[in-house]
Formats: sequence, structure tokens, C-alpha cells
Amino acid sequence: MSTIYQELFDVSPANRQPSIGSRIFHHPHLRALSDHDVLLAGVSYVHAPLHVERIGAPFHVVLVCVEGEGQVIDAGAYHPLAAGQMAVLPAYGHSGFRDIGQYWRMAWFLLNDAPCWAALQGNQASIRAVTAADNLFHATALTCLEAQQQHEAFTGAAMLLMVDLLKRMLASTAAGDEITRALLALFAAVKRDPAQPWRVDELAARYGLSRAHFQRLCLRYLGVAPQQMIINQRMARARELLLAGFGNVGEVAEAVGYEEIASFSRRFSRHFGTGPGDVLRELALAPREIGTTAAAHRRRRQ
Repeated sequence: MSTIYQELFDVSPANRQPSIGSRIFHHPHLRALSDHDVLLAGVSYVHAPLHVERIGAPFHVVLVCVEGEGQVIDAGAYHPLAAGQMAVLPAYGHSGFRDIGQYWRMAWFLLNDAPCWAALQGNQASIRAVTAADNLFHATALTCLEAQQQHEAFTGAAMLLMVDLLKRMLASTAAGDEITRALLALFAAVKRDPAQPWRVDELAARYGLSRAHFQRLCLRYLGVAPQQMIINQRMARARELLLAGFGNVGEVAEAVGYEEIASFSRRFSRHFGTGPGDVLRELALAPREIGTTAAAHRRRRQ
């Protein structure tokens, strides 16, 4: 993948743009973003000049406007992007966006040109109306805020919500919603019984498709390969069990289908950006903090 491209980046420092990236040089950064091929994500509160334009960039750009209006640039043409609309700027094109002198609030994403985002490929930018834009904006803002906290136990969870909402928005059409619901219902069985030796071939057969067709469908409507979806469901269940006090790391690992604690811990850490042991330590610390705070408060009152 080429990394050489032209970029105009003229953004006034008066604009506030919290963000989070997957690379070590991003600040803050969350390595788990790379599992979803998200290069960078953030929100913008624009009330001063902003003009970003790229030629040949090897990543897709998605903009979701929740307030105000700006413009999308597509090969020299300018198109309005208003509240409740999403713009997709495909990789390797000549595209960008700019303010038009009014307040503009949006969420934005730089997504690698990878198979999970294949549906974004194209020759020109597109703009369409979307629902629940505020949900995605707030999930993205929350992810950026959590990443700045000293303890990052919830950064991964916020990131997963952000990515899931983005994928839902991108796949949202009448027919697409029905397929997405059917696929999610199928994978819900994995979360209900994660210890079972789930295989992609088995799930494809349940859905009535060949493995190859099932793979394409999952990539198109869920944004991930079926094997990754199995992992996602197991990790989601593992986190629920840890937070519910189900048991120690080894017991949770076994409950979600992992025979080796080390393998489970590596996968969990890569998925959420923090280890399962860290989650348990945070959970164990919370009651003591509450008790200590209450005791101190009583002493002050006395």
C-alpha cells in the first residue's frame, strides 16, 4: 500500500479536535484500533477556518455531520454536508472538506483501505442522509475522552461501541438492515455459548451459504470476517463475565473457549487495549475506593 500522497492541512488551532489513533506516534493511541483497520478517529468542533484536502491518500475518510454545515470537496467540486448526513471519501482519490464560515460539529474517521471496509471503495465521494448521527458522535467523543484517563479499562469498550455504530451506519439500508439483523442473530449464539468450538463452516451452513459467500456477506454487512466476529463475541462475553465477578482469569478463559490462559490474555489485551487482569484489579479497587471515600466523609462530618 502506497503511503506517499499529497495533503493540504490548513486548520486553525482555535478549532477543537479530540482524536485517537492506532499508531504509536498518535496521542493518545489505542493499538486495538488496528484490529478494526481504523487509522484515526475523532470529533471536530469547528468555528474557525478549516480546509483539509488530499490526493492519493491510502485511506478512506468518513464524515458524519451532527450540527451546522460544511463542504465536501470531490475532484474540485464542492458539495454541502449538513446535519444528519454522512460523507464517504474513498481512498486514492482527490477529495477533502472545508468550513463555510459557520459552526460545524462532526465525527470523522480515517479507515485503512482493507477488506473490512471494501464497501467504501469507489471513484467519487458520496453523501447520504443517516439516522442516529448523534449516537456515533458521542461514542467517538467518549472514546477520545476515555483514552486520556489514567486507567484505560473502559477505552476498549468505548472503542468497540464506536466501531459498531459506525459499521451499523455504513450498512444501513432497508435490505442491509434485514441481512445485518439475521447475521447478528446467528452470531448471538456464539456469545450465548462461547465455550463451544465454533467454526466458520458451521455458521455458514446454518445460514445456508457457502463459506466464501458467507465471508463476503459478513465483510459487507458486519465489516469483519466471520472468524473475527467469533472472536469479538467471545471477547465481549469474557468482559461481561469479568465485570460480573464470574471468576479469575483462568476460569473466564475456559468459559469462553480458551484452553490456555496466556493465549486468552493476549487476545483480550489486543482486543480491548487492556489485560483481563487489569479489569479484575480495577474491579477489586472500586469498592475499597468507595469505602475509603465514605469513611473520610464521615470523619470530616464528625
